[in-house]
Amino acid sequence: MELAPDGILIHDGEQIVVANAAAVRLVGADHRDQLIGRPIDAFFHPPYLRAVEEQLVRSGDQAGLVPPVRDVLCRLDGSEIEVEVTAIPFVDRGRASAHLVVRDITERLAAQAAARQAEEFLQQAQKMEAVGALAGGVAHEVNNMMSVVLGFGTFLLRDPAMPEARLPDVRQIMKAADRAAVVTGELLAFSRRAFHKPKVLDLNALVREVEPVVRRLLGEGRQLTVALGGPCRVWVDRGQLEQVVVNLALNARHAMPSGGTLTITTAEAALEGGVSGYAGVSIPDGRYGLIAVRDTGVGMDAATQARIFEPFFTTKPAGEGTGLGLAAVYGIMEQNKGYIVVASAPGRGTTFRLYLPLSPDATVSERMEEPPPSAAGTPAGVTLLVVEDEPAVRAVVVRSLEGGGFHVLQASDGAMALQVVDREGRPDLVLTDLMMPGIGGTELARRLKARWPDLSILYMSGYSAEDLRRQGAADPECVTIQKPLRPESLLRSVNAALAARTSK
Repeated sequence: MELAPDGILIHDGEQIVVANAAAVRLVGADHRDQLIGRPIDAFFHPPYLRAVEEQLVRSGDQAGLVPPVRDVLCRLDGSEIEVEVTAIPFVDRGRASAHLVVRDITERLAAQAAARQAEEFLQQAQKMEAVGALAGGVAHEVNNMMSVVLGFGTFLLRDPAMPEARLPDVRQIMKAADRAAVVTGELLAFSRRAFHKPKVLDLNALVREVEPVVRRLLGEGRQLTVALGGPCRVWVDRGQLEQVVVNLALNARHAMPSGGTLTITTAEAALEGGVSGYAGVSIPDGRYGLIAVRDTGVGMDAATQARIFEPFFTTKPAGEGTGLGLAAVYGIMEQNKGYIVVASAPGRGTTFRLYLPLSPDATVSERMEEPPPSAAGTPAGVTLLVVEDEPAVRAVVVRSLEGGGFHVLQASDGAMALQVVDREGRPDLVLTDLMMPGIGGTELARRLKARWPDLSILYMSGYSAEDLRRQGAADPECVTIQKPLRPESLLRSVNAALAARTSK
């Protein structure tokens, strides 16, 4: 009995008469006399003892085994630990007694709780990944449709035959399409499929630049405090990080309807010891650029915190928000290899801590971006080949380029494009969608460049450079134009590519 790992107590109905060494340790005693002679309810709550007595009376079996029961053991220092008690009731000289085996289950319960939490985190991560994939696919399709709406809306505005009275209607259509493009942009950000152009940034300089915008967003009755730390250079997409700060400021404004203070701080932070981010993501030890955004608003309970980054989840009244602002924050941080830690409680405000990767030693710029506007005019007699599997999008692209003075050939996929060049000869530039059935944009470019190595090629896509590379669809030597396409920006991009070709 003395060597048993579990605590063993014998209770004679009134007091403890036997206690082994493990029992002495469990209750935090220094010696056995601190247990012997004491009533059992000094260490256990009475309901358990009543259960033992009822079992004994009901069964009449002096050697019956009562199933293990979870209980709380009260230690001598006043603390409590979770235990599992197994009792063998018996009758000693007419009194109901019990032989108790007490097992400390603190570590087992902690392990079970950790396993449950890990399972919950895994389910949450899987849900976010599934929703992200769905959101990205939906956004990509909507971007194609918005290219059509914006394109034909532009054609209507330029049409001299359009009645003046109808122009406001068309402008409202364009305005709605632009808003839809913003929403799809946030969906793509959440799904980590937005265009992504990381570069070395001075974290303090970025916060200073966005500060006036945040002050205007907060409005009257809300104060902004900015506390910048030492120099800190991070490797992120500038526009995306600005969007994160603005979205968090909008969230803070909603959380402070009666006024309050928003505080933005920056620092270079060192993390160690297994800090966990949202959904239990373990943040690797190391040094990070930190932006902390703290408000004095209404705060959030645990149930709300568990859902704040889900797309379309919002605590705002109907019609006052899309529920995509924080979802976009989540996706942008993931895409930029950053981490989010949220601390909040009802009535105590909310703090978002954004941990960003520090800049690498070497600065490498991505070329997967829309080129800057070109002042060059349209060269005469230039032939373009447009390859796009979506008929309506292709119609907008072809009409926009023809309106710019180009001769345009078109194909619905890569195979047809190869047939077109076999028949018509070399074009001056190829503008192709990247993700197409059969021969995709990258494979088409490879085959065309095998014939004409200096052929200019532009890609079109609604996905990010990173996502396209992951799918093996991106050519790092070519520029990608982001959808939704607008006729003016499309013409600028094509003219810039042609100008770059002639300047070589």
